[in-house]
Amino acid sequence: MGVVINTNISSITASRILSNNRSDLETAMERLASGKRINSANDDAAGMAVAAKMRADIRSLNQAVRNTNDAISLVNTYDGAAAEIESILIRMRELAVQAKTGTYQTADLTNADYEYQALKSEIQRIAGVSSFNRLAVAQGSSSTAGGTGSGDTAFTFYVGSDTARTGNSIVFNAKALDLNLAVSNSTGGDGAISGFLDIKSAAVAGSAISALDDAIGELAANRSQAGALVNRLEHTVSNLMNVSQRLQEAVSGVEDADYAAESAALARGMVLAQAGTAMLAQANQAPQFVLTLLRS
Repeated sequence: MGVVINTNISSITASRILSNNRSDLETAMERLASGKRINSANDDAAGMAVAAKMRADIRSLNQAVRNTNDAISLVNTYDGAAAEIESILIRMRELAVQAKTGTYQTADLTNADYEYQALKSEIQRIAGVSSFNRLAVAQGSSSTAGGTGSGDTAFTFYVGSDTARTGNSIVFNAKALDLNLAVSNSTGGDGAISGFLDIKSAAVAGSAISALDDAIGELAANRSQAGALVNRLEHTVSNLMNVSQRLQEAVSGVEDADYAAESAALARGMVLAQAGTAMLAQANQAPQFVLTLLRS
C-alpha cells in the first residue's frame, strides 16, 4: 500500500470503531441509569410492544384486586346487618314465647308488645339504611323479601382484566333483610309489614313464634349465601394477585436491565473507548512520517 496523506485510512478506521464502541458504551450507561433494557422502541420493538400489553394487564389486574376487596366489604356489610337483625329476631321470639304463657294480664302483654313493635321497626330501619358507598345493600328492589327473587338487589362485581374472557363477573343477589315482608300474618294477609303481627294475646303470640321461626330460617339462608360468596371472593383475590405477580415477572424478563451483564459491558466499553481514542491519536500522527521522507 502506498504512502499517502490525503486519505488517512487508519484514522478513518479508528474513528469508525471508536464511534461504535462509544455507542455501545452509551447504551450500557443508559440501561444502568434507567434500570431498563428497553428504553426506546429501537432497543427492541417487539419486546416493547409485548411489555406495554403486559403492563396494561398488570395495572388492570391490580384494579381487579381492589374491585374484589370492595366486593368483599360490601357483602360483609350485608352480613353485618343480617347478623344484627338475627339478634333482634331472637329477642322478638323470646318475647313471643313469654307472651304465650297464661300468667300475664292484658296490660302485661301490651307492655311487652311495646318492645316487640320497637324491635320490628328497627328491623325495617336497619334493612332500609344499611349501605356501602351509598348503595343500599339490604332492602331489596321491591316489596318482597327472602327467597322470592324479585326482592333481590343484584350487584355485579368485575374481577378480571380481559373483557374477551367469560367468567370475570360475579353477581351477588342481596336479598331484602326486612323479613317482615317474608312471612304472612296470622289473619291470612298478604305478608305485608305486619308479618310478625303482635304479642298482645297468647293466641297471636303463637302465630308470631311460627312467623319468627320462618324469618330466622330465611335469614340463616341469606347469611349462608353471603358467607359462601365472601369465601369465593377471597380465593378470587388470591388468584388475581398470583396472575399479576407472574406477569410482572415476565415483564421484568422482557424489559429490565441485567445489571451484571450491563456492568460488564460498561467496563468493556470504557476500556475500548480509551484504547480507541489513543489509537485515533496515533493514526492522526501517521502522515507526519511523510515529512521524514521529504527531509531525507
